[in-house]
Amino acid sequence: MSKLILLIVGAAWLAVLLPPLVRARLNGSPANSVTNFRKQLNSLENAGGRYPQAQLRGMARPLAPSPRMQRQPGPLSNMTGALVRPEGARHHRPAMALNPQALVRQRRQNTVLGLAGTVVISLFLAATTGGSAFVYLFTASFLALIGYCYVLVQMRIKRDNERYLGQFRR
Repeated sequence: MSKLILLIVGAAWLAVLLPPLVRARLNGSPANSVTNFRKQLNSLENAGGRYPQAQLRGMARPLAPSPRMQRQPGPLSNMTGALVRPEGARHHRPAMALNPQALVRQRRQNTVLGLAGTVVISLFLAATTGGSAFVYLFTASFLALIGYCYVLVQMRIKRDNERYLGQFRR
């Protein structure tokens, strides 16, 4: 009876704590937002040195329309000048759209964390309930985690070998 109560309490804790953790992981946790901020800051620093005058020119907005700036009437012609992006301004894309390797890395990291969470939860349930189904689940999830980590290591070794051999092919 006490194992059943412990199982119910554990399931309640998982139901309360697991969804916010998964949501934070998918939406970008604070660690990911700090990393994204640093990447964006570095890209701004690198881009700032190339064309400083063009950036200043794009940021400036004339107080009165000059005869040189003839605007074409379009779908945004009724908007004010502060809301419309100047012609010389650069269009920015989201940081994640620029780097597909970061998306692959994030997906692999989420997979490893999901497998590790399954291992921990199934180990806890196997230890508390003593059910053979949880022992089998723990064994299968542990082997899956070890196998996935092995595949990731092999992929990294292959990538490093290709980079190393690529230095001598040039």
